[in-house]
Amino acid sequence: MVVREAEVRIGRVVVSLETASAWIRDYTNAASNVVSERPYAFSAYDCYDGGTAEPDRLTDGDLLAPGLLNVPVKIRSFYGLQRVRGQLEEALRRPVGETPLAAVSDLQELKQAVQALYEVLDHPAVRPWGVGGTTLSKVLHRKRPHSVVLHDRWVRACYVGDDAPVPHAKARSWADYMILITEAIREDIATQHGGFEVLQAATRKSGLLTDARILPYPRHCCVELQGRRTRSRTGRAPSRSRWRSNDILGLRLCT
Repeated sequence: MVVREAEVRIGRVVVSLETASAWIRDYTNAASNVVSERPYAFSAYDCYDGGTAEPDRLTDGDLLAPGLLNVPVKIRSFYGLQRVRGQLEEALRRPVGETPLAAVSDLQELKQAVQALYEVLDHPAVRPWGVGGTTLSKVLHRKRPHSVVLHDRWVRACYVGDDAPVPHAKARSWADYMILITEAIREDIATQHGGFEVLQAATRKSGLLTDARILPYPRHCCVELQGRRTRSRTGRAPSRSRWRSNDILGLRLCT
């Protein structure tokens, strides 16, 4: 995929740095978010005063953090996360977690760390009820924001597909899947240093968010692409209320 100097690549999507910077300025406008009828998650999630700042310790408050990224943790899921807390904390202690993704030199060590974080989802006897990679990533990212990537359906839309970095697979464990997603996001960050400097400058304060968090929001990318696709057929953009998961599946046709 050819990426021009004034563009940034997000999986199989390429957008202009100007557009991505505008998204980030909007997303990190905390003053606007606290009064908006449709606020973004910054700074509610990123500055959440629940849990602990210790990177290898998960309190009950930490387990509830996904709710601030629109993934509420149900009671049964909360109890399940409590049961695997010790295993998750042990995985968070791995030294590679302290290193920004782009600076990781031992990729095998990174793979092993991601494996240790997500393997709890692949064993029916210990897997927390109702918890998948999206919920768990939103628990873990706050603890290791430089190295643990976030996941949701929008990330999947940008990074998974026949023409995307992560190919479709009929059977794949959560751990193997999250390794592939982490590697793909690391590649985007590591090979676009200049672009990410521009994106960092678009935040309200440099270093406010890590590169793994500032990755131009895949949701914006998908909305932008789907809007282009619809406009090409009808001459007008779709309303936000019409976004559904089956809309996302067609995005690979647009890239």
